[in-house]
Amino acid sequence: MKRISNPHRLALAIGLISASLNAHSLEDFALEEVVVTAQKRSESMQEVPVAVSAIGSEDIEALGWDNPTDVASQVPNMQVSAPLGDAQPIFAIRGISMADYNPSQASPIGVYADEAYLGSTYTHGLSMFDIERIEVLRGPQGTLYGKNTTGGAINIITRNPELDGYTTGYTTLGVEDYDGRSASMAVESPLIDGVLGARLALKTKKDEGKWDNHNGSDMAQTDYRAGRLTLNWQPTDELNALLKITSAKSTPRSSVPRAEGTLPGGMTLAGVVTDGEHYEGATDYVGKTETEMTSVNLKVSYDFENFTLVSVSSFYDADYLAETDTDGTTANLLSIDWQSDSEAFGQDLRLVSSFDGPFNFIAGLYYGHEDINTDIVHHTFFADPVVPVMLNNLSNAMNAMGNVPMADHFAALAVAAPNMGQVQRGFDVVKESYAVYTHMTYDINDNLGLTVGLRYTEDENRRNYINYSHLDHSGNPIGSWLPNNLLSTPFIAMGIDAPFVTSGLSAQTGLPAGMFLDGPYTTASGEKRSVKEDAFTGKIALDYQLNADVMLYASYSKGFRSGSFNNGLVYADQTNENGAYAAPEYVDAYEVGVKSEFFDSRVRLNANYFFYEYEDQQFVNQVGISAQLVNAGGADIQGLEVELLAMPMEGLTVQAGLGLIDAEYTELNLPRLSTPLDPADTIDLKGNQPVSSPELNFNFALDYEFQPSDAIIARAHFDGTYTDEQWFSAYNELDGHSNIRQDSYWIYNARVTLSDLAEKYALSLWVQNLTEEEYDVYAINLQGGFGYNYFLEGAPRTYGVDFTVRF
Repeated sequence: MKRISNPHRLALAIGLISASLNAHSLEDFALEEVVVTAQKRSESMQEVPVAVSAIGSEDIEALGWDNPTDVASQVPNMQVSAPLGDAQPIFAIRGISMADYNPSQASPIGVYADEAYLGSTYTHGLSMFDIERIEVLRGPQGTLYGKNTTGGAINIITRNPELDGYTTGYTTLGVEDYDGRSASMAVESPLIDGVLGARLALKTKKDEGKWDNHNGSDMAQTDYRAGRLTLNWQPTDELNALLKITSAKSTPRSSVPRAEGTLPGGMTLAGVVTDGEHYEGATDYVGKTETEMTSVNLKVSYDFENFTLVSVSSFYDADYLAETDTDGTTANLLSIDWQSDSEAFGQDLRLVSSFDGPFNFIAGLYYGHEDINTDIVHHTFFADPVVPVMLNNLSNAMNAMGNVPMADHFAALAVAAPNMGQVQRGFDVVKESYAVYTHMTYDINDNLGLTVGLRYTEDENRRNYINYSHLDHSGNPIGSWLPNNLLSTPFIAMGIDAPFVTSGLSAQTGLPAGMFLDGPYTTASGEKRSVKEDAFTGKIALDYQLNADVMLYASYSKGFRSGSFNNGLVYADQTNENGAYAAPEYVDAYEVGVKSEFFDSRVRLNANYFFYEYEDQQFVNQVGISAQLVNAGGADIQGLEVELLAMPMEGLTVQAGLGLIDAEYTELNLPRLSTPLDPADTIDLKGNQPVSSPELNFNFALDYEFQPSDAIIARAHFDGTYTDEQWFSAYNELDGHSNIRQDSYWIYNARVTLSDLAEKYALSLWVQNLTEEEYDVYAINLQGGFGYNYFLEGAPRTYGVDFTVRF
């Protein structure tokens, strides 16, 4: 593996801050202590032997965050991709991520809203309002958080009402470009002094779309509204109950991909020449992306003399609809309407000790249940009449080049194309999980501490329904692949996953080339399947307090991501051992770090080095018009992270973060996409870089608060993020994937706020993506089936003004 380079940017920043501190007299100002709940109890961030970034409400406001894709911008070694736009964010931490766009798959980065686990990725952005703090825990969190946290965890912590005092609140109104307008408000009040408090928060945001559609309504719209009622009940000194009821809905017109044709002349399979323009184009399908969630979260705690018993009960009901023009052009080449609904219940019960002595512990039980139903309302192929002509031309071209397998593939597809029609899919899974865990700390002496965590998880994943059927372009039933494909068994034996017969397969089977492999149409289910698995995960760490300002730590932790059934498009029912199910993934993580403060708590510097052994990573691999959920054999990942927070002079705060990643697959073989119907023809991808793992990422934020006059307080904010080049596919530059990547880029944001001395009124002017950087957040190779590469673009420059009244 390559040696990690020197973090010269951070060294320069530290030098400048140190010089500034030495140049100014040490007045009475310092950084505030940051309290986090990363280890399920309130602790100073500087005393927790975990790599954690905490972003408070004031910084969230200054950064202008209002969706989860923003979070990665100020956290080292954290990225986010978005296959279908902001509605379905996919996080990556330290090179651990997923490339799956199916809504039933769980991310390896656990996302929690007020300790409630959000399994479905499309729920992750719906709670992003009225936030007290966001905590990002980097590294496996297998003890206290459990499965599906091989990369880390994100805690979204919303505001709670006070029990004493007066009625308080705020209202913020905003306007921005693209005809955008927003409003948010919150009000809280003690209903019974010292006993019961309530808080109501509301938010709405809408614009007319950031993607200029030359053929109708603009796309990539924002249309979001949400509300949350929080009740804080303290009937006795010992008992507290916190109830949160959240309802959120987002119904924008969809984001549209940028299709870059890969056929001669830059054409797609529909004969359209794409121009590669960002944020504009023409689409024949104006669909919407609708996400909706109602959640209930109840946290009850009871204090005994030396213990606290904590119960966290959560439930959510979420729905998802994504209507997408997947080819992003006026041709009717490929469009998909996803629909999913999920219900989830979680129960965490734990006992937290508060002994005065050197030993303390957390011991708990956990139960989780998810029921996810996914339907493809329609998945339309090749409706444009030019497609068969293009396919025949491609077949002739492949023959001329001597590529007989691809010539056969395109020839058979040309025969089949007029009858491809639509795929109708139904897929229901239930995920059930039980766990028991303990997290123990012991102060060996005044300076040396030991942490030991252990968790046992038992999972059962059940596929209760699967049906993949064939309709014509008008939606009339033709036949079914699953469960009634009468020829699926011999094709499974040959490793073939296709809806039609190529010339090569015709010679093997005696079937006519281009024949569809349908059985009788039915809505019945294919074979129901169930998989049980269990795992031990945990952590052991030592922390050493070198002095009052410096703590050193070293840790080993193990993470586990549950196995999953393949919800991708297939045409023959596979066995659990041969494609229907991806096995669990594991990571063994080793980390050493330092947490420190200098100059009378005016500089906070935290750094760590980590090394991962990553096994059986799950990811989707697109082969022709089929989607395969596979396990990578293994990967090694090492990296360095440095975070700096400093106050070199009163009113000025400087933040900086540096992340370095060196990651490569140690074992990975995937099908060669130029021969999609020959499963034996594979490529060895050992040494390739995993997806979403740029070698260098850097972020900074500058905040300066001052008084330009006796009546006004001003706050100026400027931040930036640098992301090195990265791949969106494990193939890297091989087998036609050289463009499935993003070059390095910078994003800059700025905000200026003016308020009165009492901070009752505030006016803010802001701009995001100041330099109009054009960049992509997701890409996938669709050359084999459709003749183009699919790119999803990041947000363009936006600017606006907000006005806030506090009372």
